[in-house]
Amino acid sequence: MLAECKDHGYFRGESCSVCKEKGKFLMTDKELNSLGRIMAGVLRHFPEKLGVMIDGHGWIDISEFVEAIGVSRSGFHWIRNHHIEAIALSDPKGRYQIDGGMVRATYGHTIDVDLDDLPPADVDEFFYPVTEEEIDIILEGGLNPIDRKKVHLSGSIEKAIEAGRVRTEEPLILRIDGAKALKAGIKIYHAGKDVYITDRIDAEYLSKVDESKIKELEEKI
Repeated sequence: MLAECKDHGYFRGESCSVCKEKGKFLMTDKELNSLGRIMAGVLRHFPEKLGVMIDGHGWIDISEFVEAIGVSRSGFHWIRNHHIEAIALSDPKGRYQIDGGMVRATYGHTIDVDLDDLPPADVDEFFYPVTEEEIDIILEGGLNPIDRKKVHLSGSIEKAIEAGRVRTEEPLILRIDGAKALKAGIKIYHAGKDVYITDRIDAEYLSKVDESKIKELEEKI
């Protein structure tokens, strides 16, 4: 369930995590999941399917977005601007930004958008999950985007393991020397709560995390 607490803003679940009040109901889990998929798809992959305009930095006008959804998707006649804002601001992964009546996704794009106005990375190391079949190739040739426009890095080994499990049961993890890369002028941006994006990471900044360390952390996840 998605709701709004008058004192603490939007939240997901049965009650506000701060004051434990139930708040004002906004949408069911089913509606949240359906609308969330539409948002992710349009903002990251196919704005043309709803006939909406997305600017060079990935921003879209919320009012235009709401109107397009109401017209093109059955069952969403009730949607208003605050429903989009609520999904974006309560997203547990921090995948969206709201600013001046506009909304955008901050990572995961397959369309060309310029995200260099995101805040710069503020940590010294990053992690990236790979399979056993590809690790040697990447250690030699560096990290390049595969199915998205940017390379997506995690800020912890644990989050990299979680991301890697989408592709393989036992991911191997690469460490990126962020301090060295940033000093060399490589641009890395903070795009989500634990997601960082960049155009490419050269092999000289990569190393393999010891598998015993991965096993130890996997048991805790």
